[in-house]
This record gives sequence, structure tokens and C-alpha cells, in this order.
Amino acid sequence: MTRERTHVRRLLAVNPNYFGTAPGLGFEAVLDQKGDTTYEALSCVSFSPERDRLEATIQVKRSSGYGGPLCSAGTSEHVRFYVSYDEGATWDDAGAASASVHDIPAGQDCEKAAQLPLSYVVGVNYQPKRKWCATPVLPLVRAILSWEIMPDPGMPDQTPIWGDVREVHVQVRPRRWILPDLVDSLKLSDAAIAKLPPYLLEELPSPIPDPGPKLPLPLSAVAELYAGGEKEHAVPAHRFALPHLAATQVAGTMGVTSYVAPANLALESKIDLSEVLKVLESASGDTTYEQIECVGLDNNADQIVGTFRVKRPSGFSGGPCTAGSKEYVAYWADFGSKDCSYTYLGTVEVATHDYATIPSGGLCYAAPLTVDLGQFRKGCDTPVIGRVRAVLSWGTPPSTTNPNAVPHWGNRIDTHVQLRPGHAYDGVARITLVGGVESSKVDGATGLTLPGGHIAETGYALPDACPFAGQVTLHGPLDPALVGSSYRIRVRNITAGGPVTDLTSAFFVVDQNGVGSWVTPGASGWIGWPTWSSDTTGVLGMFTPGGDDLWEVQLEVGGLGVVDVRRVQMDNTLNSSIVVGDPDNAGDLNLQTMGQCRVPKAPLAGTFVARDEHFHSWSFSVLGGPTGTVPATPVTCAISPATQTPAGGQPFSIDLSALASCGYVVRLGITDRAVVNSTGFGRTAYVDRGICIE
Repeated sequence: MTRERTHVRRLLAVNPNYFGTAPGLGFEAVLDQKGDTTYEALSCVSFSPERDRLEATIQVKRSSGYGGPLCSAGTSEHVRFYVSYDEGATWDDAGAASASVHDIPAGQDCEKAAQLPLSYVVGVNYQPKRKWCATPVLPLVRAILSWEIMPDPGMPDQTPIWGDVREVHVQVRPRRWILPDLVDSLKLSDAAIAKLPPYLLEELPSPIPDPGPKLPLPLSAVAELYAGGEKEHAVPAHRFALPHLAATQVAGTMGVTSYVAPANLALESKIDLSEVLKVLESASGDTTYEQIECVGLDNNADQIVGTFRVKRPSGFSGGPCTAGSKEYVAYWADFGSKDCSYTYLGTVEVATHDYATIPSGGLCYAAPLTVDLGQFRKGCDTPVIGRVRAVLSWGTPPSTTNPNAVPHWGNRIDTHVQLRPGHAYDGVARITLVGGVESSKVDGATGLTLPGGHIAETGYALPDACPFAGQVTLHGPLDPALVGSSYRIRVRNITAGGPVTDLTSAFFVVDQNGVGSWVTPGASGWIGWPTWSSDTTGVLGMFTPGGDDLWEVQLEVGGLGVVDVRRVQMDNTLNSSIVVGDPDNAGDLNLQTMGQCRVPKAPLAGTFVARDEHFHSWSFSVLGGPTGTVPATPVTCAISPATQTPAGGQPFSIDLSALASCGYVVRLGITDRAVVNSTGFGRTAYVDRGICIE
């Protein structure tokens, strides 16, 4: 491994532009290295319309270069996602996720195939901008993979040192129709719109309810849809008739008369079923319309995720205002079976549709399957490498008994994954996650995070000594041996004192089908231990204590008493002003405009206060201007953004030389290092000051 890879953080601390990836910071590059994919690369980027989740598949190519073996801290592969609804003119920052990677010896699986590369998946939940089904939303997604250095937020054009950048188009699930859609469709004049009552044009609060189930087109309508179309939209009968043929192959005893209706339907649709069957029986593995390209394991969400690409605009049984068609992805895995055999894990359904046009690269869909792999986990001294197979089939579900079966429309793909270490199922009840962080990474005395902590849902690497803000969620193991036992969560405010109280508030769970529901504990907080099928993440409870106190959390199991005790330090205070009596949490910004309304295009001096009891960083930005796009405004300050200011203020200057004459807002951001609502990191308070450039 090179010196630069080993000491990347040290080199950047001396020169942020050491590798030439940050030319606008005023430092000369020492080494020209951008987007090096020697060690890792993005193999797929996709979106799950059903789950509203962005996914990225990372291939880790080597056995070393990742910071040490599995029992060490290792390093992180970070991915930040951006979404554009105007083909890259503007971008929405959709958030970041990370995967922990380590040096894992290269080996072979039971079939003597090389285990490298290993496929990791990271993802973020994302609520897209929706329109109704007559206006398809096919945004562009950009993913930036960066080893060890987290891609900065709000910078879609940044280049990683070691890493990759990939763009794909995806499809967003439509919302239901609302009245403003009718106005848009009719293209009413401004005068006509002005006559409408204003409330009729107000959109419903977000999220607008989904449109609900859509009806599939009958075979005759599908045949008519594809008859005599342009070459790009021409679809053969052995494609569009397949789902209708499959619908007749139902389980159970059927007489000859049961087949009369589908046969007559084919005749009415002018389809030669004998010819269709002949083609279907003679060929398989056709990837003309869709193809699965990646599969990997998301260790943060405990999901196997496959990515497939839709290549053509037609051939999917109807547009987005119909039920369209189904793509099925079946997953198989082998985590060390004695006979080198695959075990069927489950099948995911993804809806696909016809569109008038699609981007040249097609549309990329994710098919995530939540899996219970707890039985295969081992300690960090024994890496668990598994084989995973994904089988894509359009129109009909693939086999659930034969992993080698190849569907007519679709294909299969194999990969190797590394299962994160942990406790194997041992029948012991414990709290595994506290506030979204592994319980072993939360200090039992201070209630702050320890070095090496991550947010479990996204894999986001946390700095040391993070408190908790908002909702604190508690998780436990989904060990089948615990099913049937009862438990309760009890809490106590250590800072303020007082009694132990039962936690009886409702909490949210998601089952194996991705369906969420609320669960309410019974009398005195008692409830049955969760099962994986009904609660795939093992949520035991949640509470929102508020304030800035230290709390104790107890897990009590029926017949055993208290079996686990954890602590969480709360911090819900983040001030954007000077508060009398609170020197630890403060924000202020003073610009030396000398009382003038207008300031020249030049460096502007001032002082600022950025303080928090659990401080993370400060930042400056400038908003406004004639175009909304603001040129670079470098800040000069004697302290780094990772250092909080003195209570009396810190001098600084911001260079406004590149700005056009207009009104602007200089914004100071103060970010803490709290784990927010058990899923996010850092809250930011803003202090704004207006200026006018002459």
C-alpha cells in the first residue's frame, strides 16, 4: 500500500489540495490523483420506487489497503447521493451512507471461485418529488464514492481521491391525482386560472397519498398497444403474452373448461399461442428488455440488494397509469453450507412500465430484500464470506427451488459478500443498539459514543463523544430462542434524579414485507419479544426525553429481572444567538459594514461566535445574487472550522470580490455532533446577516 493511501488524512491536514482534488482552496497540488479505482469502485447505482431508497453497490477489489483486519477499526467507503430533476442543471443533496471495510485475506469459495471482489451496498431513504402518473418523473442520480474522506454536502461536482462517480436515471413512483394536475393538463390561461377559487389550487400536505392499486391492461389491450408501432416500441407476442399465459398456470386441480377463457382471449387478440409457446420453450436468458447487473449486501440495513436496468421504453404491459408489469428478483445465498448449496432467501417484486421515451442509458431499479442473517454471524476474528445469487425474471416469478433455473426474460448474477461481525444467536437478551448506535460503542458511564461508532442505519462514521438528540430508539437481537419471552424497557433521569419509570409509548416497526406499523406496550410496559417476520430490525422501544440530561435505560426480561443497563447523554440545545447564562451554546455574527447600506466588492471583516457543548464545526456560505448561483467567497480565519470560537467572538474576513452587484445573505452555520433521532448526525443552527454589494 502506498504512503499516500496509508497517510491520507495526515497529508490532507497539511495540504487540503495535496491530491489536486480541491484546487479552489489556495493550495498547490503535490500529486495529481483523482478518482483512483484501484481499490474500490461503484458498480451500480439505483433507486427503489417501492421503498423510496437510493442504493449504491461498491466493489472492494483487494485484500489489503483498508486500514487493518476485521478486528481493527478498518476504514470507510463513503457514498453521497445527489438527485437532479433538470438533467444536472441543479442538484438536491440526498444524503450520505458508509460501509466499513477491512483487510480480508483473498480466498476461494467452495466451488474454487475467487472471493474477490466483495460487493457492499449502502443506501439512504429519500423522499422524491412526485407527480401524477401522466407526468413521469425520471430524475438523474449521481453517486460519489470516496474512500475514507466523506464527500462534502452540497458539492455535487467534487472529485474523490480514491473512489468513483457514477450517474444513472431512475423512476419515481407517482402520487395520486390532485386538482392542480387538471389545470396543468388543460393548459388554462392565466385569466381563467385567476377565476378559480385559490384553495382549489393548493396542493395537499406532503406526502400526498399514493394513488393505490392500478388495473392491469387486458391481453387484448396490450396486443393493440403494441400492434403496428414504431420499431423502438415494437414488442413480440412471446414477450407481452407471457404474464397472461403464466396467470393460467395456477396451483390446484383444473378441468379442461378452465382453459377455454384464456384460449378464447388469445384468439380475440389475434395471438398464436402455439407459436408463443414454441419460442418460450426454445430460448431463455433474454436480456433485450432488462438485465440484472449487480447484487450485494447492505450490512447497515441487513438487506440483499440487486440492481437491474430497464433498457427499452416499451414491452412492460402499459404506461405508469396502469399496473404495468412485474420484474421479479429472487435471492439465494450460501454462508458456509456443508454441501456448497444455495438457500432460497426470498423474492422481490418491482413494478415497471412503458414510457414514450427513456434516457439513453435506460432506467436503474433497486430490489432490496430484508434478510435475517443473525444465525451466520461470528466474531471479528473469523471473517464470514458468503456467496449470493440474484435471478431476475420478467412477467413470471423465478424458481424458488432451483437456483440454477434461468428465466426466459431475465438473467442471473453471482457475487461474494462479507457479513459484518457480531454476536451469533445465543439466546441472550440484550440491547444491541442505543439511539441507533451499537451499544458497545456507547460509553456506559458518560452515555456518549466511543471511538469507532457508526450510525447503524447508514453506516455513517461518528466522531468521538457524540450525545443524542430527539428520539432514542432501542434495538435487540432477533434470536428465535427469545420468542415467547416478555420484556419491558425502564428509564431513569440520572442528572435530575427521580424514580425508574416504565416506557409505555408506542414505537414503529417494519415487517419482512416492508410494511410499517405501530406497536404499543401493555400494562406496566410489558410486551412480547419481537420476531424477525414482524419487526425486521428488532426495535424494542423508543423514547424522546428532551432536555440535556443523562438517562439510564434498563432492559428487564420476565422471570429474569434486569438483564442489561445502558446510558444515553441527551443534548437538545443548539443556539443561534447569545443566551444569557449559557456560555457553552451560543451563535452570533457581526459584519463590519460601518453602518453603510452598501459594501464594496472586497474582503469584508467581522467577528462571529460559534459554540456548542458538543461542538462539531462552523461554516460560512453566501446566498442570493442575481442568478442564485454565488461564486466562491473564501473565508480567512485564524482557527479551523473544527474549532469553536471564544465566547467573546472570533475575527474573520470573507472575500466578496467575485460577487455581482446585488443583495446577499452571509450565513453562519453552527453544527453540533449529536446523533439525531437515532438515524442522522449533526444539527445545524444558522445566523443570517443581509448585505448589499454596490
